[in-house]
Amino acid sequence: MADINRAWQVLGDPVRRREYDLSLREPTSTSARSSTATSARATSAAYQPPDALEPARFPWKLLGVLFVLGLVFVIVNTATASDPVPPKVDNVLQPGDCVVIETNGDAAERLCAEPHDGVVEVLLPTGEPCAATAEPHRDKQGMGTACVQLG
Repeated sequence: MADINRAWQVLGDPVRRREYDLSLREPTSTSARSSTATSARATSAAYQPPDALEPARFPWKLLGVLFVLGLVFVIVNTATASDPVPPKVDNVLQPGDCVVIETNGDAAERLCAEPHDGVVEVLLPTGEPCAATAEPHRDKQGMGTACVQLG
């Protein structure tokens, strides 16, 4: 324990540590001391602590590669994507649906890309009046009155 305390007193004090390091570099006459000093010199020569650490490098190359891969993915995905599924008529009227007015006065849903008579503004329960800008037509399913903006 005394040896450990002595070693700590030398290694813990920067001035004593410098003197100890210099003493290891001086040639000694004893062969045992010489072999110890040689191994200590080899160890101290192998590791030289840097005076100042360089800042960490940012992985720009990795980010560049990831960016290019992402760009290729987007381009390939765009080129190979199929057209979206066209909307289908579900015969359930909702505001914004395009309709055709049948001969009996009912409003039937149609695709807006096809010829149509108007657009549903609002759906009301049967018997309620529509706004002045829309005509009332019975929903083909009998779910109420469709206020249709003709046009």
